[in-house]
Amino acid sequence: MPDSPDFRRLHDDENRDFSSFLHTLPAEDWERPSLCTGWRVRDVVGHILDGNELKVWAVPVRLARYGFSSNRSGQAYSIARAEGRTPEQLLHDFDTRDAWAGSCRIFPARLTLLDRLVHHQDIRRALDRPRDVPAERTAPLLDHLPKMGSVFRSKQRMRGLHFETTDVAWSWGNGNANGSAVVRGPAEAVLMATLGRDAALDDCEGDGVPILRGRCVD
Repeated sequence: MPDSPDFRRLHDDENRDFSSFLHTLPAEDWERPSLCTGWRVRDVVGHILDGNELKVWAVPVRLARYGFSSNRSGQAYSIARAEGRTPEQLLHDFDTRDAWAGSCRIFPARLTLLDRLVHHQDIRRALDRPRDVPAERTAPLLDHLPKMGSVFRSKQRMRGLHFETTDVAWSWGNGNANGSAVVRGPAEAVLMATLGRDAALDDCEGDGVPILRGRCVD
């Protein structure tokens, strides 16, 4: 049997690439919108910092303040963490934080990798700064997408569709022979689209694309 992916190492590699990219951004890019609705680039970084600084015992209180909506709570605290800080201060905090602290202590390492990779792409795609994401980081995450409900909601978005990736050997669903509409594209685009980023569907094809695009609306 093949060895299990080392999600911690994959995360650390992604985190280093993320940091290197952030160091290339001019000050004005930090104020531009990301793919996350209502979040600027600085707010995405604030989200990561807030997650690593989070005291787990405080989660119920934070959620209660926002009607137990993880989306509204996460947005408010992410923006607050980044507000008033210069890009240099945010970069310092990003580079010196404990990347496995806070919420990362309670979530599986694969979700930490997923969070880091997706938010890296939230910024890159919004700024039109594409990259080739290493397949070793995307491929191990694909099988988890059809099982992720709750906050991620990829399970709901993928229901009844068939998916094929064009850069790694992976597919999921019943296929066209059974009447399922198909979404076909690179692994990074499939990851992003099933997690609600409809911009990534521009890199996909198939009769399932319009269906999935409609499901990306919050």
